[in-house]
Amino acid sequence: MCREVMEYLDPRPGQTLLDLTAGTGGHLLTLAPKLGGKGFMVGMDADEDALRTAKKRMESEGICNVRFFHGRFSEAGEVLKETQIPGFDCIIADLGVGSHQLDAAGRGFSFESDEPLDMRFDPTAGRSAREIINEEPEKSLADIIFNLGQERFSRNIAYEICKRRKNKPISKARELADVAKKVYASRCGKRRWRIHPATRTFMALRIYVNDEMGELERLLDVLPGFAAAGGRVVLITYHSLEARKVKTAWRRQEEIGLIELLTAKPIKPCENEVEDNPRARSAQLRAARFAGEDT
Repeated sequence: MCREVMEYLDPRPGQTLLDLTAGTGGHLLTLAPKLGGKGFMVGMDADEDALRTAKKRMESEGICNVRFFHGRFSEAGEVLKETQIPGFDCIIADLGVGSHQLDAAGRGFSFESDEPLDMRFDPTAGRSAREIINEEPEKSLADIIFNLGQERFSRNIAYEICKRRKNKPISKARELADVAKKVYASRCGKRRWRIHPATRTFMALRIYVNDEMGELERLLDVLPGFAAAGGRVVLITYHSLEARKVKTAWRRQEEIGLIELLTAKPIKPCENEVEDNPRARSAQLRAARFAGEDT
């Protein structure tokens, strides 16, 4: 959704930009020419491997000044202190798992792989999905899969996980995917499914492992303090739980005059974009302008 991001951020020469989910630098590369040589960009991400790639890509372009920070949303306040920027003109966060993570070896994000079940954006922090799957009680697993993945067979899947791990720990992505497929086959027969049976289970685990909902809540609370007067922000969500949190927080902030919503309804990718990139099919873009004179 590069065109929509450009339209709602409206970046101008010499402005500052904060990308809270820099990934491998896709948005930074797109937006840098608009900021030009006098512009300043900050790229932040929990995935250090992705940041290394982004840094190399941006260095080869050399369009404007860029600094990179390894960290999560809850650590973004430190970025302001280190950069000594009182507020950014443009802020973007493209939530959810990136293609670089789904495609990277050894991370376990994809249910079609034999990779270790990790799923952490930062592999050095917190418990892995493998630990969660093999250590959490059955009820806790069922609640995670239902509440964060909205999976209707959550209790059946949790039961089957606990049954299997008694004999041998579930350590590979494909092993967990097979559990979900078995449950769906027994509950729905062998008809074709619209999405892979493991999709919601994997999504729930990824959200839980990375505390994505907690991180998003913390970001939404402090985001107005990161922006320059009249600055703009674009948030892209990929599932209803994220979208609901953004919608609720921004409505509250609009009521008290902190922001002005620029999108009455979420913007969705066009058919051609979904055709080119099926992973974008659930994306929803929301944009807002912060209070104060536009710079």
